[in-house]
Amino acid sequence: MKIAFHGAARNVTGSKHLVTLNNGTKILLDCGMFQGMGQETDEMNSEFGFDAAEVNFLILSHAHIDHSGLIPRLIAQGFKGVIFGTQATKELSKILLLDSAKIQAGDLKYENKKRQQRGLPPEKALYEEEDVLSTMEYFVAVDYQNPTRLTDGVTLQFIDAGHIIGSASVNLTIVEDGKTTQLCFSGDVGQYGDLLLRSPQEFPQADYILLESTYGDRLHKDAQPTEEAFLQVILKACVEKKGKVIIPAFSVGRTQELLYILNNLDL
Repeated sequence: MKIAFHGAARNVTGSKHLVTLNNGTKILLDCGMFQGMGQETDEMNSEFGFDAAEVNFLILSHAHIDHSGLIPRLIAQGFKGVIFGTQATKELSKILLLDSAKIQAGDLKYENKKRQQRGLPPEKALYEEEDVLSTMEYFVAVDYQNPTRLTDGVTLQFIDAGHIIGSASVNLTIVEDGKTTQLCFSGDVGQYGDLLLRSPQEFPQADYILLESTYGDRLHKDAQPTEEAFLQVILKACVEKKGKVIIPAFSVGRTQELLYILNNLDL
């Protein structure tokens, strides 16, 4: 077995990890879009670094675009396998990928207008809305804690990662050449005591762990002081100064938390 990292290595976006078994079976863990990396972003999203047509299975940890955003492009470049995710991940991926296609179309409309003025040919989006709808036909929903056979010698089990709705740690049991290997891919792991989600569940003992480390060098603040600080900001800005509080909120999960907190604040 070999593992190659094609994203989310030395950076925190574009999650793609390719597991190649000794018999040639290829399992892709996530297929995320690179985001927020300046001029390099388009180039990094245009090439996978592997042949999409050779991938047999795609296992999706959760629906965030930096983990799912290039799935339609993977299919356009020849992937004909099966995509495994939880039911919530399947449904949320459709929403987020359609939104991603819409954002690309809007951005390109503006960019291509400038390119036309400079006499340059128009650029194309990575994918369009109809590509997303076709993508959903490849999904197979798998329940948490339910061992699922992918192929001979490979079993998948999802464990709740507590990150967003449907998020999971990916646990693979791989038997090859008479040896059993337990491989865990953490995906993004949530916090304990979340306002809306279950806490991350323990996953089975693993021989190898592919683990996120975005916040590996810091401690999160407790939720309750955060709510109190939020309340004080609102009281000072809106009540004391008669002003407004503007909160940029786009991330799935964070927006829901903000709405939940606002609904429960003692104003």
